[in-house]
Amino acid sequence: MPNFLICYDISDPKRLSRVHRAALRHGMPVQYSVFLLRGSQGELADMMADIEQYIDETEDDVRAYTIAPNFDVECLGVSHWSEEVYVHETK
Repeated sequence: MPNFLICYDISDPKRLSRVHRAALRHGMPVQYSVFLLRGSQGELADMMADIEQYIDETEDDVRAYTIAPNFDVECLGVSHWSEEVYVHETK
């Protein structure tokens, strides 16, 4: 199953709140404006379509990056992932 990192910069606080709630419906937050989605291309398309209805395309920036199925994470500082959260591939 693919992994996607979805990141956004939203210039208006009201739109930011709406985009954040939309992203929560689909992915797991890893930082304030960064989410991990483990799913298909179709699930990514659904997430992006959900987010798209809340943004201003002339002011806001939303990006989705495909990341390797088995990826390592190195963290410095305060982590927003719980120690109980594990991301792993199942077959």
